[in-house]
Amino acid sequence: MPSSLPQEGGVVDQAAPQLMVLDEVSGEASEIREPLELRGYRIVWVNSSGDALQMLRRTRPALAIVAHSTVGMGGSTGNLAELRSTARQMGIPVLAVVDSGTEFGAAEEVDDWVVRGSSTEELNARVARLLRRRAAGAADPPRPGSSPIDVKFSALVVHDLRTPLNVIGLSLHMIEQVLPKPHPEIEQDFRFVEENFRQIERMLSQLGDYARLFELNLPLAVNAFSPRRLVEDLVDTRTSRPGWKRSTVNLDVQNTCPAEVVLDQRYARMAIEYALINADLAAQDEPVQIRLRGAPQRWIIEVAIDRPPPASVKSVELGPRSFERLCGCNADRRGMDLAIAARVSQIFGGTARLEASAGRGTTVILDWPTRIAAHS
Repeated sequence: MPSSLPQEGGVVDQAAPQLMVLDEVSGEASEIREPLELRGYRIVWVNSSGDALQMLRRTRPALAIVAHSTVGMGGSTGNLAELRSTARQMGIPVLAVVDSGTEFGAAEEVDDWVVRGSSTEELNARVARLLRRRAAGAADPPRPGSSPIDVKFSALVVHDLRTPLNVIGLSLHMIEQVLPKPHPEIEQDFRFVEENFRQIERMLSQLGDYARLFELNLPLAVNAFSPRRLVEDLVDTRTSRPGWKRSTVNLDVQNTCPAEVVLDQRYARMAIEYALINADLAAQDEPVQIRLRGAPQRWIIEVAIDRPPPASVKSVELGPRSFERLCGCNADRRGMDLAIAARVSQIFGGTARLEASAGRGTTVILDWPTRIAAHS
């Protein structure tokens, strides 16, 4: 069985993570192996799923990279399904290398995926992310489409709470019409009640959006649109969403920003909107900056505030299953709002992270491909 592991006396650091690469299509998989070897990883290459199963059980690599055709991804090869199942049981993350156009739903049994022929930087970034996740003991479960909350129960809660919430909202509107004027103390108390009503309303909207993003066979409406126009419209209409503090937003569209992307516009807007909501709550009336830029075949959105973060806020890669509260705040940015942005990024085949610079500020970074690899 061929292997690119160095013999004794080789120059590769034996403490470096060992990665297993299976490619039943492209021979020795040099397009995958060579960039990773240049980054210092130890690579074991196998040319069949049967050999991969044996190697997986014998060496327990840090990561399994499975590159195969659309047919193989669909599960027609029994050994591939067994390989993914075995890796899942052993806690070994699986990165799939798929052909362009592969149905997204077929990749649900892997931890992440990348399109064959993608840039070296993207391949390295996805490998590094899975290794960090495994080292931290926080790997997502093998089916990233599954929700950490009960979707049906969440939908029931949102639906049933809407009616009393609407009654309260109507009552507040009627009370406002008969408030004695001027009466500063009563008006201040009324605004406090109204603000908390809006907060509950926003939580329900957020919970509903989060649950829908985990529906089985989530339909995507993929089309071409302008990133600049999408975000400009979002900034212009953002005050219509309940619960926003309406900090000043400065939009910076850099020259590298792609003129057009092919993604699901609804979910793109949702992710950016929730990242902005999270930043708004943490900014405490300070301005929020949105920067749109690009890299080869990438659209990158940065939502930043210059307010120094508290010590409790650290840089972290955002995950759709990782949140500490429903709504992010200044002291704890890990709300469900950023989990929604991370889930959309996962659906697009991109990444999301929060970067915190002590004494300076924080930035939510959404890094997406300009064209979704596949959709249902």
